[in-house]
Amino acid sequence: MLTEKPASWKFELETPELGNPEAVTSLHAETGTEQLDSILYDGLTFAFEGPMVVDAEARWADSDLAVSMKISAAFSVPCSRCLEPSRIEILNDFLYLYSLRKKASAGDTSADEDFHVVQVSRWQRFFDISDHVWECIVISLPSKVLCSADCKGLCPQCGRPLKNGKCSCSLNELDPRMEKLLGINIEETPE
Repeated sequence: MLTEKPASWKFELETPELGNPEAVTSLHAETGTEQLDSILYDGLTFAFEGPMVVDAEARWADSDLAVSMKISAAFSVPCSRCLEPSRIEILNDFLYLYSLRKKASAGDTSADEDFHVVQVSRWQRFFDISDHVWECIVISLPSKVLCSADCKGLCPQCGRPLKNGKCSCSLNELDPRMEKLLGINIEETPE
């Protein structure tokens, strides 16, 4: 499940002067935390811990418009092992190529291209890049978050976080549902 892009998000980038290869336009937007709701992604809730910063720059690349974006944000999210709040930061660069031409067929494109091609029907004075900012945020989120690389998680019996030390539970206790499996003998067959 994924939260939808907030309706209040509006990021517009002015198109550089048409035909001028030296023309560059830019956008710097900083969104306060009051405008940012948590993002539910891959079973985790990512709560913004500060502003989200979007820096975008547009310039002509032959007959296409190249838009480079830098997205940065900090989140609080529960650790996937011990459920303690963890802080993560994302800082990623993305490149979008807006083009009037249709995308090349799958056989004509390289699998390791570093940009996304977006077909547009006409050039406009301002381009709404809000959907692409949202896309950049979502693909930057990890599907697993750890509070530390050596997080020991929770005790499977009492649920106590093991980062504070061992609990008093016995590791030799066997789940009663698994006791019947102890009596099974598995014979290996030679190949």
